[in-house]
Amino acid sequence: MTDRTPSRELQEHLWVFPMDYPIKLIGLAGDDLRNAVADIFVKHFPEFNAETLVITPSRTGKYHSITAQLRFDELEQVHAVYADLAACPLIKTAL
Repeated sequence: MTDRTPSRELQEHLWVFPMDYPIKLIGLAGDDLRNAVADIFVKHFPEFNAETLVITPSRTGKYHSITAQLRFDELEQVHAVYADLAACPLIKTAL
């Protein structure tokens, strides 16, 4: 079984808030993935616009890479977002 618990070894001492932070996710291609990601981001950032998600299909089209730029105000937001992303079964990798 894969450990989907977010790592706290994020070099937190180097982070300065507020900050803009890019997040890249990989999962099976489809609208379900896009909708799940958008829902998670809107939960934590109510003003998030899902139209800003950049979706790139894999060479075979089986997977999608989703990139978003998020504005974090505090470290706990980072941990909360990554915890929700890790809990989503549609997301295979969160970078």
